[in-house]
Amino acid sequence: MSLRRTALPLALAASLAGCLSLGDKAELVVYAPQVSVTADEAWPKVDRTLAISEPNASALLDSNRIAVRPKPATLQVYSGAIWADSAPDLVQSALVGAFAEHGRFQAVVRPTDGLGADLLLRLDLRHFEAVYAEDAKTPTVVVELQATLVDQRTHRVIGSRRFRAEQSTEREKLPSVVPAFEAALGEVATAMMPWVLETAKDD
Repeated sequence: MSLRRTALPLALAASLAGCLSLGDKAELVVYAPQVSVTADEAWPKVDRTLAISEPNASALLDSNRIAVRPKPATLQVYSGAIWADSAPDLVQSALVGAFAEHGRFQAVVRPTDGLGADLLLRLDLRHFEAVYAEDAKTPTVVVELQATLVDQRTHRVIGSRRFRAEQSTEREKLPSVVPAFEAALGEVATAMMPWVLETAKDD
């Protein structure tokens, strides 16, 4: 495992990779997320528009570096690779795309799109990192988001819930770790979407 020994911020993941040339130096691999949600036909449709905010994140999470925690109190980053954008931006883009895909809302947008959405999904990114348990040979990817659904017409919080997913990896090398980030984020999105729909429907 190639790690840079600095406590730099972290970010998001996926399975598609590209490369940037660094002149005479080694190429920098850039990973970009692909997240999809398999909708259940039993999920309701909501006749409202939904805005998904960019997640709030600590300085350690608000970065395009790929974070790894080899020990409980130590945060490092993988060298030679980055995410295509900062973790909060990529999480937001992944969720907007996944939620919009199945047409369960009138529209799914970002708050910055200039549309007055009926609902706002506020997010806090709590974990987005590869974690080594004691004596483990390979890491487990942990993704955790705190979601708060707000009715923007009344400015009232109508629901709040924590979503967490853990995905084990078969190897410690980054090409095997990155898909686990994607899978964990997909698991979180798949759990979050029906919760948003049911919470909005019952409001």
